[in-house]
Formats: sequence, structure tokens, C-alpha cells
Amino acid sequence: MQIDLRERGSRLAELALNSDHFNVGFERLRLGDYIINQAVLVERKSSDDLAASIIDGRLFRQARAMARSPLRAVFLLEGPGESALLKLHPHSILGACISLAVTWRQPLLISRSPEESLLIFRFIAEQVQGLDVLELTRCGYRPKRSLRRKLFVLQGLPGVGPKLAASLLSHFASVEKVMAADASQLRQVRGCGPKKAAAIRQVLE
Repeated sequence: MQIDLRERGSRLAELALNSDHFNVGFERLRLGDYIINQAVLVERKSSDDLAASIIDGRLFRQARAMARSPLRAVFLLEGPGESALLKLHPHSILGACISLAVTWRQPLLISRSPEESLLIFRFIAEQVQGLDVLELTRCGYRPKRSLRRKLFVLQGLPGVGPKLAASLLSHFASVEKVMAADASQLRQVRGCGPKKAAAIRQVLE
């Protein structure tokens, strides 16, 4: 899991870091707050932040930007404290949720606590783990340039999205060497933890 640097001090980031279910790395993310299994982009919001972002339109600008990502995007509303949302007209909240789900195809997940958020992340990881194709744009797409072809091939491996594919290619210098690498060598690449490395080797053996 990749976590944006701005989330480093959050309770959710602390829980993820101490969890046995995720290999966590902190970096400055261009979009969202969390990336799960190189497949799902999560923007986490408190109720106050959600209310403010609906009022100033930031929510929809974020949704528009996240829609351009090759990753599947979701919003996560975390915690109690509904006072800010209660100040909004119910139609504004309903309209925002419908806009996210219908216009941008980005669901709004609800969590009562950081602990429940981590559980949601675990469920998301389990859901995408068994998918052979994690990128919606991969279906029917056939890149023509050599570099993009190599990345396309690597994204066919379990749990490998665009960023990890680029890291693997950069580290090993060729698709052939990636395919020949054992699990310990794969784990040397940032973002490729023990479970992901084992899943890759299982497919290749």
C-alpha cells in the first residue's frame, strides 16, 4: 500500500503500518491518499472535509482528476462528527453522492473509524487480488511503442499496476529478467512485497 506523505500522522496510516496485511510505503501521491494493491485509489475525507469540498466544488474537481487515473477510484468518508454535513441541505449531499457514483463512477464508502477503514482496505485488497486484469483500459488496448508494450505485458501479472510495472522494468531492465527473477529478487523492488512476489512467481512457474 502506498500512502501519501500528508497522511503519515493519521491513525489510519499508523494502523496500516502496523498491520500484517499490507506492505506500506510513504510518498507524495499526485492523486488521492492511499493506493491499495496498485489497483485502487482512495481519497479519504472527514465529514468536515467532505462538507467543505461540496460547498467549494473541490470534491468534483478531485473526482474529475481521479477519473483520469488508470486506477479504480473511491472516496472514503471516515469517522463520526456529522455536524458539518448536517448544515448542508440533504439534496446537496444526495446530489454529490449521485454525481460521484453516476457521473464519475466513484463510490463513496462509509467508515465509522480508522479501524473500520483498515478493514475496508483489507476487503478491497482481497477483492482485487484475484483479478487477472486490474486496469480497465487494458481490455482491447494494444500499445504500439516498445516501452509501452513491455509495461503492458508486466501489468498482466497479478497485483501489478502501471507504477509497479514501471518499477519492475526499471529495476530489471527487461521483461525477460523480470520473468526470470525469483521471489527474493522481486521483493527488492519497492511496492512488491512478499505476498505479491509469491503471487507473481506462482503465475510464472
